[in-house]
Amino acid sequence: CAIAGKPPMLSMRDIWLRLHRWLALCLGLFLALLGLSGSLLELKGPILRWEVGAQMLQLAPGEHGTLLQQDAWIRAASDAYPQLHKVFGAAPPRQGFLESDNVIVFGALKERPGTGIAMIDPYSGEPRGFFVFEDLWLAKLVALHRSLLLPPAWGSNLVLLCGLALLGSLGSGLYLWWPGRRSWWKAASLGPGSRGNRRLREWHNVAAAWLCLPLLLIAGSGAWLARPDLFTWPGAQPMAIKPLFSAAHGHLLLGTPGAWLAFLCGISLPLLYLTGLLLWWRKRAARRAVQSFKETSHDTP
Repeated sequence: CAIAGKPPMLSMRDIWLRLHRWLALCLGLFLALLGLSGSLLELKGPILRWEVGAQMLQLAPGEHGTLLQQDAWIRAASDAYPQLHKVFGAAPPRQGFLESDNVIVFGALKERPGTGIAMIDPYSGEPRGFFVFEDLWLAKLVALHRSLLLPPAWGSNLVLLCGLALLGSLGSGLYLWWPGRRSWWKAASLGPGSRGNRRLREWHNVAAAWLCLPLLLIAGSGAWLARPDLFTWPGAQPMAIKPLFSAAHGHLLLGTPGAWLAFLCGISLPLLYLTGLLLWWRKRAARRAVQSFKETSHDTP
């Protein structure tokens, strides 16, 4: 028993439970926003088509010859769109961040800050359209996911902290859920006939257990991408391995199936946050009710 006047020592489970709870309470909302924005970015193709129109992203009808050289694409974009002040580069079809059958030539604008995007037919050099990336809702979604709409210096550090917090939350949650001698299948499935808080806790635990491994990969790669300069050593070139981390973060190195799994993981974060918050609030309210009952009983003659 505890020594009089001293609080009882916390068990290891209590320590992990408190770590899990406070990580969620302090950074859970940010993690939910990052998860939701990340899942929507898996749909960036349909979002872009909705914003700029499918015609701009599709090849012109007719027969196609051989691909032009990059210099020809850049010249065609500069001639067709004089608002491009300085071209930074060109992404071949289906090889850039934005999904398009046409070439994406991007650069600085003459009369305003922002990034101009010129769509050029890769075979004929015909201009297919032009837009400013920062004017798109997709750009705002990217800014939310990369820096939570904060200045980059602040936002990237907060995203890094969120990635590390997610790793800690997943680790502590895995410790609290670990079946031990129980059946693994029962621990990773919903119990028959459970209701109320028990059913809500089962949904919370089961979703996190099934998605734990991909979430760990997404959290670790996301933390690295937020501040790659912090994960370097003498002679290292972080930008050389950035495509690997981007692929791990975007589609878990599994292509299209991995992208859908990453989408599911992103959606799970706000759901895990809400269910965890609801469980904590209900437990807190129940404790208050019990405490109030005890005080009322003690004061009653």
